[in-house]
Amino acid sequence: MIGFLRGRIAENADGKLLLVIPQGASASGASNSDADAQTGAVGYQLNVPQGPAYLEFRDGRWVELFVYTHVREDALDLYGFQTKIEKELFLTLMSVSGIGPRVAQGVLSASEPAHLVEAILRGDREYLTHIPGIGKKTVERLMLELRDPLRKKMESGAFAAVTKSASAPNSGLKNRTQISQNSSHYEVIRDAKSALLGLGYRDTEISALIGDLFTMM
Repeated sequence: MIGFLRGRIAENADGKLLLVIPQGASASGASNSDADAQTGAVGYQLNVPQGPAYLEFRDGRWVELFVYTHVREDALDLYGFQTKIEKELFLTLMSVSGIGPRVAQGVLSASEPAHLVEAILRGDREYLTHIPGIGKKTVERLMLELRDPLRKKMESGAFAAVTKSASAPNSGLKNRTQISQNSSHYEVIRDAKSALLGLGYRDTEISALIGDLFTMM
């Protein structure tokens, strides 16, 4: 099982991240050779959330990702996250019946961890139903099956950073604003990709252009 990877981004397109790990890389993130081919580099393809933070991943950037290895009969998929909290929440979401890794990743793409946890604990149906990819039945299962596990994790300190953020004044209003903004981002990304593909742009070029857009927002 792969649980952690550190390497250089070779490609970032449509939620698929190609992470190159040169052999003999130094602690500073520099390869002992200018060419990865000369170092016997290994590339891993990871599924990552499509939130604004991940869209800023540029080719050549060195990153550290916490990894979940999903094994199926016909495939082995890797899911990467910038923080331990994101990975832990991803695993918690998958404990709900009917939620697999792709749906869990989509939920994390549309909502900040603190906002999502608070919405589940408070039973905020309005917030949760605005998350793309989950319907009313899934929302009910989230609140029913995750309230107690999330409380226990927060009491144990597993989500300490989430607890601090979720307890901030007026966080409920900010959360609704955030999900609305993230949903709008999804629509912008979808429409922009469709238009650029129609103009003949490649996936890597589209990701760079969209990354620039979110940097300016």
